[in-house]
Amino acid sequence: MAARPAPVAFFAFNRAAHAAETLRALAANPEAWATTVHAFIDGPRNDAEAERVADVRDVVANALGFADVQIHASPTNQGLFAAITGGVGRVLAAHDRVIVVEDDVEVSPGFLAYMNAALDRYRDEPRVGSIHGYAPPIAGLPDYFFLAGADCWGWATWADRWQLFERDPRALLRTMAERKKLREFTATHGAQSLLQLVQRAQGRSQSWATQWHASLFLAGRHTLHPGHSFVRNTGNDESGAHAVASDVHDSDATALFSGGLPDVVLQDVRAADALSRFLDRQAVRNVPLPEALSRPLLRTWAVAVARRAAEERA
Repeated sequence: MAARPAPVAFFAFNRAAHAAETLRALAANPEAWATTVHAFIDGPRNDAEAERVADVRDVVANALGFADVQIHASPTNQGLFAAITGGVGRVLAAHDRVIVVEDDVEVSPGFLAYMNAALDRYRDEPRVGSIHGYAPPIAGLPDYFFLAGADCWGWATWADRWQLFERDPRALLRTMAERKKLREFTATHGAQSLLQLVQRAQGRSQSWATQWHASLFLAGRHTLHPGHSFVRNTGNDESGAHAVASDVHDSDATALFSGGLPDVVLQDVRAADALSRFLDRQAVRNVPLPEALSRPLLRTWAVAVARRAAEERA
């Protein structure tokens, strides 16, 4: 492990109970005492929300168990995309790596050990774009495996890889269509990943994660995934601005890290297929849009959006 653990970028908004639980779980990691947490708290959207945001600031200000907690509180509401991308960029402007945790991500006691070990192990392996901590409830996954692209529930990356992030979703769709990569893109995270990118390109979503996934995918980078989850997402309870009530993604965040990271960086086709099928089933259940039901229709839609973007650019 590096002499000092990677800094953690922690993102919160208006859910004090979620923030407190996430910080308590993070502090239970043995590496927490040597870890600096950069807490980014988005501002309220209206006066009625100001008290809830202030409660989150109090929770963060009283967090214990870390080397340091630096609070970056926005006076105005930035929205999810600007808050996450801006905060990650700010930390990586001063450090060569970062671990990212949102306020609805409860980590296991082995999370920081896993993240820091993987960041060290693959620092000089350019084919690896990021490290991911969540594993869905799918039986039979390998202990650790690589998938093309990226993911967003408890993750880490390096400063040079973050430079690959493309801020224009229409540019990502245009490139994907020109390279005829739309079908391949859905082979890892299912049709819902393309659906989210199209929605983002049309200004109908605040998601940043689909662009991170697409950016690394098009750059030929892979993300390390665990077969047993180091993360439990606690936000699928309708408490967040972008979540619905669902327990289909629930995994126990109990994993400890004992080594055994893979040497070969290569897409695990079986794991990719299992994840894609799992996510497509959830998309059908949770996204009541016809596009979520038909990959060919969705690809046609994506090509149309990409074509319009190209015409506007010209």
